[in-house]
Amino acid sequence: MPGKTGVTMELASFGLTDVGQVRSNNEDAILLEPSLGLFAVADGMGGHQGGEIASRICLDTLRDYLQRASQGQAPLVGEQDAAYSARANLLASAVRFANRAVFEAAFARPEWRGMGTTVVAMLQDQERAVFAHVGDSRAYLLRAGSFRQITQDHSWVEEQVRAGLMNRDEALFAKGRNVLTRAIGQEETVQVDMNELELQAGDRLLLCSDGLYGMVADEEIAALIGSSPSLEKGCRELVACANGRGGRDNISVILLEAEEEKGLLAGMRRLFTKG
Repeated sequence: MPGKTGVTMELASFGLTDVGQVRSNNEDAILLEPSLGLFAVADGMGGHQGGEIASRICLDTLRDYLQRASQGQAPLVGEQDAAYSARANLLASAVRFANRAVFEAAFARPEWRGMGTTVVAMLQDQERAVFAHVGDSRAYLLRAGSFRQITQDHSWVEEQVRAGLMNRDEALFAKGRNVLTRAIGQEETVQVDMNELELQAGDRLLLCSDGLYGMVADEEIAALIGSSPSLEKGCRELVACANGRGGRDNISVILLEAEEEKGLLAGMRRLFTKG
């Protein structure tokens, strides 16, 4: 659990969002707030620029909520899950609050009706990373050459795969692969999935929209992330690869790398943790 090892991880980060090769506007949005330990990707949907509005409202609300929470001014939203840490529940609460903000904004103007967004968010908790997500934007972990998806898509195709009615290869080309079963802003309340993991030095984490993994296979994503000498170069190579395959959707990526915190602050933190 947080604080037991006395080791705090630093996270280097870089993010990039791109309109792609087909769309005329970018409905994706990214958020990097290292001071809060907060990183997120949202993939909006809705006509008349509604998707752009929804994704931006979602991420702005996440940031504002967690800023207020750091000052003890943000009440928790929804039922808390004792199976997860307080930090994970806080992030899920922020996502629920953002859902309400998007839902209410959708009724502010007729052209925004029906707008919504996916979101995948990560919040650092010293040596841990906690995740909350709704929809089919994803989080991945690359650790010691092993690459795995942390989140589970809320989509019709994913439900078919989990039920054994479709395999992964069939899912790649299924007609309903873009149909979401859960999204931000569609209902007044939303179910938020959580996850958390202990960070290790050298871990690389990826948050992305489906504009990346819909064009580039997981094996290729892992190879690009693992071989890249920097996070910025890795992000640019991922986006370029997706665009090179057709770029049929907006593409958003955030790459993070964990390393042990060094210096006086780290020493003081370990001292107080041991005490």
